Amino acid sequence: METKYKKIVVAIQTAFITSLVCSALPSYASDTELYKAPQTSETTIMFMLDVSGSMNPNNNNYRENRIQSLKNGMIKLLQGDANTDALPDKLVVGLSEFAGSNGRIKLEARALGDKTYIPNAQVFREIQPKIGNAEQAYTKITVKGEYRDRTWGGWSTLSTTQYSYSDGNISTSNLQDNGAKQFEECIEWNSDNTCKDNSWVSTTKRATDFGTVTSNTTSTNYAYSWTATNDGNGTLLQNNSTYPATTSECIEWYGSYCWTTRYYQNLVYTRYNGKKSGTVSLVEYKVYTGTAEDTHRKRMLRAVNLLNADDSTPTGYAFAEVAAYMMGQSTKGLTGSGFSNSNGLTAIQNGNNYIAPSSVTKTKQCNTQGIYFLTDGQPQYYYNKNKSTLQTFMENTLGSKKGSFSCSNSSTLGLLNNYSTNGTMSRPNGWDCIGAYTKALLDPNLNPAGVRIKTAVVGFGSDFNSGTGSDVQDAQKWGTLGEGGWYSGSNDSDVVASVNAFLKKLQKYIPPVTTGSITIPVDNLDTQNIQPWGYFPQFDPAPDAQVTTWVGNLKKYQVVDNIIKDRDNKIVFDAAKGISVDDPNDYWADTSIKKTITKIIQENNVDIEKELEVKVGGALSQFKLGNVNNSERVIYTDRKVSDAGVASSIGSDKALLQVSSADLKANNPANNFSLDTKRGYLAALFGYNVTSAMASNLTTSNNDSANTAFVNFLTQSNATLRQMGAVMHSKPLLITQKGTTQFDAKTGDLSYKDRDDLIVFGTTQGLLHVIRAGDSATDSNAGKEVFTFAPNEMIEKQSKGFLNQENQGRNLEYGVDGPWTAYTEYVTKSGTNATEPVVTVSGGKQWLYGGLRMGGRSYYALDLSDVTATSGKPKIKFRISPDDATAYSPMSYMGQSWSKPTLAWINWQGSRKLVMIVGGGYDPIYENIGTPTSSSIDKGAGVYIFDAETGSVLWWAGANATADKVTETNVSNMKRSVVSQIKAVDRNTDGLVDHLYFGDLGGQLWRVDLDSSKQAGNTVNLAKRITRILNQSNASDVPRFYSTPTFTIHNNGGSLFAVLTIGSGNLSSPMSEANKNDALYVIYDKDVTRRNLSVLKDSELNSVDINSMTTGSKQLVKNTDGNTATSLSLGGWYYPLGSKKRVLNDNIAIDSDLYVSIFNANIDIDDVDCYGGVRGESKANQFCLPYGQCTMLSGNTIVVKNRPNEIALGKGNIGISFGGKDKSRGLVLNFPTTEPLTNYTSKTKFISQRWYER
Repeated sequence: METKYKKIVVAIQTAFITSLVCSALPSYASDTELYKAPQTSETTIMFMLDVSGSMNPNNNNYRENRIQSLKNGMIKLLQGDANTDALPDKLVVGLSEFAGSNGRIKLEARALGDKTYIPNAQVFREIQPKIGNAEQAYTKITVKGEYRDRTWGGWSTLSTTQYSYSDGNISTSNLQDNGAKQFEECIEWNSDNTCKDNSWVSTTKRATDFGTVTSNTTSTNYAYSWTATNDGNGTLLQNNSTYPATTSECIEWYGSYCWTTRYYQNLVYTRYNGKKSGTVSLVEYKVYTGTAEDTHRKRMLRAVNLLNADDSTPTGYAFAEVAAYMMGQSTKGLTGSGFSNSNGLTAIQNGNNYIAPSSVTKTKQCNTQGIYFLTDGQPQYYYNKNKSTLQTFMENTLGSKKGSFSCSNSSTLGLLNNYSTNGTMSRPNGWDCIGAYTKALLDPNLNPAGVRIKTAVVGFGSDFNSGTGSDVQDAQKWGTLGEGGWYSGSNDSDVVASVNAFLKKLQKYIPPVTTGSITIPVDNLDTQNIQPWGYFPQFDPAPDAQVTTWVGNLKKYQVVDNIIKDRDNKIVFDAAKGISVDDPNDYWADTSIKKTITKIIQENNVDIEKELEVKVGGALSQFKLGNVNNSERVIYTDRKVSDAGVASSIGSDKALLQVSSADLKANNPANNFSLDTKRGYLAALFGYNVTSAMASNLTTSNNDSANTAFVNFLTQSNATLRQMGAVMHSKPLLITQKGTTQFDAKTGDLSYKDRDDLIVFGTTQGLLHVIRAGDSATDSNAGKEVFTFAPNEMIEKQSKGFLNQENQGRNLEYGVDGPWTAYTEYVTKSGTNATEPVVTVSGGKQWLYGGLRMGGRSYYALDLSDVTATSGKPKIKFRISPDDATAYSPMSYMGQSWSKPTLAWINWQGSRKLVMIVGGGYDPIYENIGTPTSSSIDKGAGVYIFDAETGSVLWWAGANATADKVTETNVSNMKRSVVSQIKAVDRNTDGLVDHLYFGDLGGQLWRVDLDSSKQAGNTVNLAKRITRILNQSNASDVPRFYSTPTFTIHNNGGSLFAVLTIGSGNLSSPMSEANKNDALYVIYDKDVTRRNLSVLKDSELNSVDINSMTTGSKQLVKNTDGNTATSLSLGGWYYPLGSKKRVLNDNIAIDSDLYVSIFNANIDIDDVDCYGGVRGESKANQFCLPYGQCTMLSGNTIVVKNRPNEIALGKGNIGISFGGKDKSRGLVLNFPTTEPLTNYTSKTKFISQRWYER
């Protein structure tokens, strides 16, 4: 027989304070400013390209148009095409060329995405077709008279004939627009800054987008349609020398002889001054001149297109020329120099020296740099054949290190015998100098830049493909010696392949900062116990990386003697650095999954790179890549796709749809995912390393070339992408699906075996993960993914984050970043042993609720009642979507879904109802450091209660509420965002919530008293009263409350009172100079414990608008040292934290001790190395409740004792973590401390509890 296991249900619901004790989630906001990015490993490539005569088809034996192939390859790299990804914006690239006697720097090295500006350039134009009226005056002269074609005979009458005609000026009027206005911007300019022909492109921008501009309007393409003419009255013209009365003309010639003459007489001329009218159509161009924005990528494209081949191949001089530029040296005045070719180009040289690329001179140990040297033949030195000249040239480019250089320095080049003698130096044709110089560039001690400069060599053309001479062999050795590689080729594809191969050799993986706070869960099956396991969410901050999502991992460790340790019993945090060690061995790690990191270490005062192979570890190491033996990641979504390829959400109370890689390739009518335009991004979730170009090119068609390329790409060899989003703010949640009961008769202890524990957490990638926790330290299935939920709105909004970071977009998204919670009802079933029943959610309930934080405004409810570690399908109960709410509806006022849902029971319309209680949310206005105006109302101002079954709004309160009805309460001062979890309190053990507590971002703390009568929600408002118990909104620095208040009950001479504690801190800008004076606030609530509270008038309340600016019973007293008692007759006390110190996390109260993590923003980092850094530091402080003074019993006397010393928690924002083993719990640290730690032991007792948290 199956029965409801109600005792455990109650235990779970009533043990909320226990779970709080164990939580350690930092309440981060948009706190990315806490992380200074590691100096990104910038890569600089200088292209030195051969433009000698043999690059032309007429000047090589193979008739190869090498210069055009080179251009085509470079253009592919810079622009990209269907088969080639463009070089990334962050790659630093410059261009140089060589031919004749020297090498020349043509374009300085800059990031391809860098913008440059052209003043006084045509930037934008508006094109408006117009139509209007037109008039034009004209003059017409006609002639009448008589004629004959001989000198005799009669005269014939001459009909009216036009003698002359001339048009006058055209006037236009009433011009009207004739069609839509077009807008175009210029993308390329002539030398005079006018826009090039065919360089105007359509744009959505407007003139105001181009800053300060001037305009000039011209009209072209005039076309006239004359519909009426009026000659007017003619004027007779006679006896005028211009219009003779008689005349003659030859009308027929015979050679030069006039055969027939026509004679005229009595000619009469008439002038008409007429006018014609009609319509005119024209195009009006309004061209704006301002500052044009160009990119280095466009400049490179233009420079490549201008490459022109001619003359010889001065290899050694060219190599040293480009190196001189990279090192900031000079070749000015030297024989073989190309320095003067860049005269006047201030980005390249200053008149005396080259200006080295900034990427080479800054953070040298982090960056890589190389020379890509492409040549189509052996070195030729027609102009400077003396080896001593080349040596002198190379020496001078090495500046202060010139004394260490000699062409005779040993290398692998110049050791052969069969060198060319065509225009060359004496044996070995300068190769010994090139070899020695290559080695100098690789040794930071031998070149003035103090960096390693690698060299890649490309032999371009069939001469190298078939050549066996010494020059060819040394060219091949040169690439190997330079550590950039040797490549041969003869077409544009070879150029692309060689550059990409060189880039891989230049890549350097610099391990980023790994940080986070551990979460130690309460045992769901026995809430008196804390599990000995901690779940450590990790993420790699990359604030400067311009990616869609940061990446991370989740790892499992054990808590041993209050310290986090791995399965090798090693401490996992570096106490000196305050971050995780490089290679911990966590309990979820698949130790066969490795990655290579490059660390910079110093040996003999020189930075050197050292590669280390380390474990990926955590849940990430357990991810399945691709499809092996029909096994792949299990991914569910609430996204459905129509037959036409249109995507939407499936709605409420439905089974989620499973996405498979097979369904992305071939159409499955049950889901149509093969028609989904986002299928390329979804494929990346299965590990296929899809590029952004491939993913974005897919349409709803299954038959086009883009889809064919995509389907062919989904092979196991391309399943190389192992990536998880950052686990930043979504606290790992333990849910338990079943366990077998064990009872030890000797000790009386109850325990559970054969457990099915799962860990739930969201990531910034936009996914919710469900992972097997593991039944023991040796469980081989621990860390394996059960399933992942990909919400439709995340797929629509930020699917680029599914791709490799290198292929993502530039806007950082936060995904599923909110904390989640669970409601569970277990049932008991008979086990294999009659004395060991099985507790399970099968037949019961397992519901998850959570939001997105800065990922959006939605809340989701999922049903996992049928899910186990090996089977079952999740359902979606509902989605709350304020984005889709109608204007002025309750949900339309909600902000981002920051508040962790509180699940509780209320009496609603006469029945018990499970509800989800959340704060209104976060208003992004707080991303700005300033304070909102007093008259404004924030997004998220208020508190909401939803039906936990359906997601419908039952009740809400706030300044935007329009009336006091049974379903809403207007509170005029509740104008600020409420972002924390709502504290729910049951005062009488009836299982129904009676009071809610929460703070807001305007320095206010609220209490809501709920009505538990049968009339609540029917005829009376659910809220009996809403009281502002703390009001610091008028303080000079208004505090912001992001965290959940703690609630404790205390006894004062037999009279009970409540204490609320909450800390303030600007979590949106934790490092800011503003709001320096934050505090820990401890408020006495002397009303909530009064038996007659429900019938008291507002004027009879004691704890209302307590503040630090008043005196008397509502005064909040400063407790300067944190150890001075404050009388209960006052309103409470506050502890000033000090300048730029803040409380950014929930506090923990246990046994009258209050633990508070205080973040110190004064501890900053001035400089950052390759590893980046975490700003600020956190320390645990302990205070004594309720009065703010620590005491102890000395004999029969109570005496004051010192407050315990603060304890370092680590760098950055680290919350308080409590954990232990069995019923013992205490502060858990990332690394050891010399301070004494208190352990607290809970005892299982059956006592009447009138006050407990929900």
